[in-house]
Amino acid sequence: MSQPDKRTLLAEGLAAGDDDTALHARLVGAGVSAAAAKYEIDRLGKDPMAAMLRRQTARMVKQGWLLANHERLACEAEGGFALDTLDRPDAGHFYRHYYEVNRPAKLTGIIDHWPALTRWSLDHFAGVAGGAVVEAQVERERSPDYELAKDEHRRLVRFGELIDWLRKDEASNDVYLTAYNSGTNAAALGPLWDDLGPIDLLDGARTRDGFFWLGPKGTLTPWHHDLTNNLLVQVIGRKRVRMAPPWAFDRMKNRRHCFSDWANDALPAGPGDADTPPILEAIIGPGEAIFLPVGWWHQVEALDLSASMSFTSFRRSNAHVEDYASYGAL
Repeated sequence: MSQPDKRTLLAEGLAAGDDDTALHARLVGAGVSAAAAKYEIDRLGKDPMAAMLRRQTARMVKQGWLLANHERLACEAEGGFALDTLDRPDAGHFYRHYYEVNRPAKLTGIIDHWPALTRWSLDHFAGVAGGAVVEAQVERERSPDYELAKDEHRRLVRFGELIDWLRKDEASNDVYLTAYNSGTNAAALGPLWDDLGPIDLLDGARTRDGFFWLGPKGTLTPWHHDLTNNLLVQVIGRKRVRMAPPWAFDRMKNRRHCFSDWANDALPAGPGDADTPPILEAIIGPGEAIFLPVGWWHQVEALDLSASMSFTSFRRSNAHVEDYASYGAL
């Protein structure tokens, strides 16, 4: 019978907040003799790394208490934990009660003036930019980590060929033009920006901003959180957006960067439980939008052939990504 790894047991105990008595019980329970357990814990008292881990664990416990209070307050709010719908929202109200307090919302009536709502179609795309070469994410279905490995799925294709493929109207998660491809596509698809207009909630000085998304029914962006505040605007088709709050971090299974191990799981809308996070869910159709605050987990699924725009050009500083690494983020 193999001997238990005492250092691993001690590390697990320290990370769990065990005091010396609990650490001793953990070791003995795993088959370590009482004398050997006492020896290891005595050594631990002189180990600066163990002292640092204990301090860090105490900080995490405090952070957990703070997040639990955020959850309690959100659930005790008038209307409970819910997603508001704002029709033609006043910018001042939006910033004070949603943007500045990190609260998502479904928005309607903010792009009623866009020509894109009546112009955009596959025929229109082919007519104004069919000959352009665009970058797309392709062969996503062969990789379970297609979002984490986005660079491996970048391909240049003629926009007209992609449109012909989309005309088949087949459900797929294999090909998708996304915001990640905008470095190439913003110039190639420039004529489509002529079909847009200003959005009162955004910085009016940035007139040809935004990121273009186009894909078939079935495209699925797995659970993740963004490093900026985002406004997702639907122009063609419908998307289902599921969201989980930052204060449910411990239930979001975050191991790598901004992605969740829940991946493509369709977590049900509702309050969640000890293992699953609370989920808000909305479907947005043409002319509707979702405000996705920084740090809010979300999953986005196209229910139809879908064309969308997303924006980060708010009237407030949105540079949260710049200090992301300084916090030792995963």
